[in-house]
Amino acid sequence: MKTEPLDINKSAPEPGTPLLTLSIVVPAYNESANLADAISMITSGIPAPVSDYEIIIVDDGSRDNTADIIRTLAAANHNIIGIFHNVNQGKGAALNSGFAKSRMEWVLFMDADLQINFSELSAFIEQTRNHDIIIGYRQDRRDPFARRFFSAIYAGIIRLSLGVGVHDLNCPFKLMRKSFLDSCDLRSKGFFIDTELMHAAFRNKARLKELGVACQPRQKGQSTVRFRHVIETVRELFELLGRRPSP
Repeated sequence: MKTEPLDINKSAPEPGTPLLTLSIVVPAYNESANLADAISMITSGIPAPVSDYEIIIVDDGSRDNTADIIRTLAAANHNIIGIFHNVNQGKGAALNSGFAKSRMEWVLFMDADLQINFSELSAFIEQTRNHDIIIGYRQDRRDPFARRFFSAIYAGIIRLSLGVGVHDLNCPFKLMRKSFLDSCDLRSKGFFIDTELMHAAFRNKARLKELGVACQPRQKGQSTVRFRHVIETVRELFELLGRRPSP
């Protein structure tokens, strides 16, 4: 893959910070209002320790002009790769398409809604020497009370049923070794993929680190989370429980 030179004006990495190559996977469904700004935030903020990178944007069957924006961005920057689903398949399907395409040694996935700033990545990179997966947890979440309440209930169910206990299961800012991702059996097409990832991390005793990240309210566009996703997530939880090996 032909890449454009990194910003030569970036400051040198802090002593002891490992150099790494990075795939950034951005799922996008009807994110035309945010996508160009999100990618600009990423390309202008690649941290100094990143020696090479690619940005993989997955259009998950958007009904707006998200796909056209991706094509324009990719034409202007050879570090940007577009993947296009003909129909909406879900967050998990979009991420799995991006993960399969990724070629760098570390993979970050983040949303295109601008709620978490890409600058948080620098603190995550500092943890890569001693960890396999670094996940964010959203501080001062400004989601509606009902969403935060049901998220807490869901986290409790996952802790009891799968033994997975983290601050924020579904935080859309996770940095993972590509080798860890390749070892995961990810089957979810929806929001359950975050739980699958954490279950794999706990099951395989991956070296995991949690870091707090600032989270801003969505300013443009609309959240794609719907009640049907709750039903799908419960179904996928039972499917995962059904395929776990007996103790």
